[in-house]
Amino acid sequence: MSGSRHVLPGAAVLAVALLAGCQGGTDDGAGGDGVPVSVERLAEMADEVGPDGSGTCPLPYDFAKAASTAKITGEAGDGAAAGDDEPAATAENGYKAEKGAPFADNPGGLVSCWFHVGGQSVEVHLIAAEKPQPESLLAPVLVRVSGQDAQELNPYLRRTEKGEPGTPVLGTTGDYATVRVEPEGEGHAALLLTLGEPEGPGLREDQLSALSRALYEQIS
Repeated sequence: MSGSRHVLPGAAVLAVALLAGCQGGTDDGAGGDGVPVSVERLAEMADEVGPDGSGTCPLPYDFAKAASTAKITGEAGDGAAAGDDEPAATAENGYKAEKGAPFADNPGGLVSCWFHVGGQSVEVHLIAAEKPQPESLLAPVLVRVSGQDAQELNPYLRRTEKGEPGTPVLGTTGDYATVRVEPEGEGHAALLLTLGEPEGPGLREDQLSALSRALYEQIS
């Protein structure tokens, strides 16, 4: 997508359809106070991150706490694992999308932040848009991470469409998971976790699911 490394060609986008918001919060860096983040605010955060990315994540995740809650051992914190040359955060304001881009027909915002636990890098994408199932806009990211093609992802996106807020839906390759976020007011949002190539043992599916749920709880 423009302004970030998530370039989403329109042909890869699976059909989507309403306005989103999600809740964030602060508690010494973690969620919990219920500070509302609307779809417009997420788009504003994307502008704050800027086209070249940012060295800090603008969202109030406490990744180390989430990893601990998920019972994942290893040093955990902000940024990708050592050796991964990635900005800590990338983003896109979908209200500024060019004609033909995915967000052009479904405006909203995307903020993606890198974290690590041990040698495993985890990218946490929070996306909100004016139409349902905003996670489908990230189908090209899933293609890149999983090696699957867009057609193979259709059954997965049908599952996320039916998923309950707060319940992680794991991908069939075990390296991505989506959690529907219940927005404040009208709209739709989703939290998507994707795994980078691990240095050593990677996360198991049950760990990825538990981590997804823990991060969801910080913004709900």
